[in-house]
Amino acid sequence: MKNSAHRLKNLALYLASRYGLPEFYSKFSHHHAKARHLYFNDPLVQMVREHIEPELESIDCLGHGISHSRKVGWDCATLLSVELTGISMPQEKINRMMILGLLAGLFHDICRLEENHAERGAQRAAEELRSFPLSNEEISAICRAIRNHEAFIRPVPCIDPASQLLSDCLYDADKFRWGCDTFTHTLWCIVEYRNMSIEELVDRFPWGIQGIERIRQTFRTTTGKSFGPEIIDQGLELGRQIYRYLLDEVGGEK
Repeated sequence: MKNSAHRLKNLALYLASRYGLPEFYSKFSHHHAKARHLYFNDPLVQMVREHIEPELESIDCLGHGISHSRKVGWDCATLLSVELTGISMPQEKINRMMILGLLAGLFHDICRLEENHAERGAQRAAEELRSFPLSNEEISAICRAIRNHEAFIRPVPCIDPASQLLSDCLYDADKFRWGCDTFTHTLWCIVEYRNMSIEELVDRFPWGIQGIERIRQTFRTTTGKSFGPEIIDQGLELGRQIYRYLLDEVGGEK
């Protein structure tokens, strides 16, 4: 399966490269650039990154390590910036919210290999973030967002609008990764980690596609509801193409 998985991953990367950039990233490129700038240059984010990135690299076996967490953080901060545009809020506070989004993205899957990973991740974030210059309210908001990011589980309402927005943005940002990223990165990490045969992958594939179809209707922010479905639709199209190749692969081995 290893050779087949490598070949199919390269095929997925090629097919994905033929799709246009989702409108979310073109329309809000300025917000996204700002999120990346804060990620690499804000002193608080830099301190947290240096603290947690080595561990994130060690759990990349399921495709939820540093690359995934970084992208979720960027998109969470981008969503926050977009959602807060036009609201009477000082830019300094918007920047602070974006920083909280970046930190939530970094921590959201830190316990991905454990049972009930969202709850365990929130507990872990609460412990770790006490060492950094964050208020108790900010830490609580990050932890509630992490608790609420899991798919198909009813979220717990937050105590204030800002915390609710952070929670909703983290959820949507994480679900953006259920688009093409599923088939260019995450899937093949899981296949290798679980040592799956090509027959096992073919058997499970329709179930995975159905899960992605369900995610399409679950976005929580106004921006996510408007732009998330396109990201998911690209992933579904790519997934169905890969599935056809998988069926041919299995048929060719018989």
